[in-house]
Amino acid sequence: MKMNREKKETRNHIVKARLNDQEYIKMMTICQYLKITPSTMIRALLDRGQVHAVVYENGVNDQTLTLLNQIITELKRIGNNINQIARVANTTGLDDPVLVDHLNYALGELTECKHELLEKVGDAIGNHKAC
Repeated sequence: MKMNREKKETRNHIVKARLNDQEYIKMMTICQYLKITPSTMIRALLDRGQVHAVVYENGVNDQTLTLLNQIITELKRIGNNINQIARVANTTGLDDPVLVDHLNYALGELTECKHELLEKVGDAIGNHKAC
């Protein structure tokens, strides 16, 4: 028994556009927030005439949000590195209590720093609305 499948229309046209730094940061911030690609955003604009995003009323700009996102990403990477070091220490039988204490301390400090940063960011951009 054959199923009739809808044939997908091939997308064979490429559109290029030049953006200034502010336009590019704004587009990428919206795409990151909505977890979509720039192509998906452009198609949504063509199909529906709008893309839902968050507008911040208190003066926090897209560049600030992009920088905060980069900081949080870097903190996550550092935490991952600490966990990898701990995993190697555990699997190789390296049972150095000083190393374990340092790793636990570093991970605790990193976690505290991340939570403090997220709390401050939440306070700074808490006044927002969807448009």
